[in-house]
Amino acid sequence: MLATKTSFINEVSNLAERLGADIEQVRIGIGPEPRIGYQFIYPGCGYGGSCFPKDVRALGATAAESGYEMGILRAVEAANDYQKTKLFSYINQYFKGKTFAVWGLAFKPHTEDMREAPSRTLLEALWQAGARVKAYDPKAMGEARRLCPRQTDLQLCKTRDEVLEGADGLVICT
Repeated sequence: MLATKTSFINEVSNLAERLGADIEQVRIGIGPEPRIGYQFIYPGCGYGGSCFPKDVRALGATAAESGYEMGILRAVEAANDYQKTKLFSYINQYFKGKTFAVWGLAFKPHTEDMREAPSRTLLEALWQAGARVKAYDPKAMGEARRLCPRQTDLQLCKTRDEVLEGADGLVICT
């Protein structure tokens, strides 16, 4: 349900962007409804981590084993996969091949967990486009070193201010 709410608000945000609507006003408008609430209706760069992706796939597999296909789960995953590529599409329009400061590598704040994190999708796309990345995350630096030990286009910085030095743009990705 939480993965669905996350993908749903991201889809509403994408529509709001096309219509020129303010997603924050939309969010404020739907949040007071007690059946919806404000939790997990903050648009962002997609979900990651160990639970949401695994749980969505597991539920889909259980349904398939019983002969039922849960189309909504495919839609949740597809929306999330798209959302993870969206940051790069914005960046690449204007700053192809530049140096980017990235704040946030973990899939959510206050954790070192980078499993299926949107930052990983973004970093791979940036490197494929020839960009350099300077990154900082208060918890996930060790995990980033472990995941990208030989990546020459990645500089892990000691402070959030250090990442900004010489960067052409800043991406907040957690």
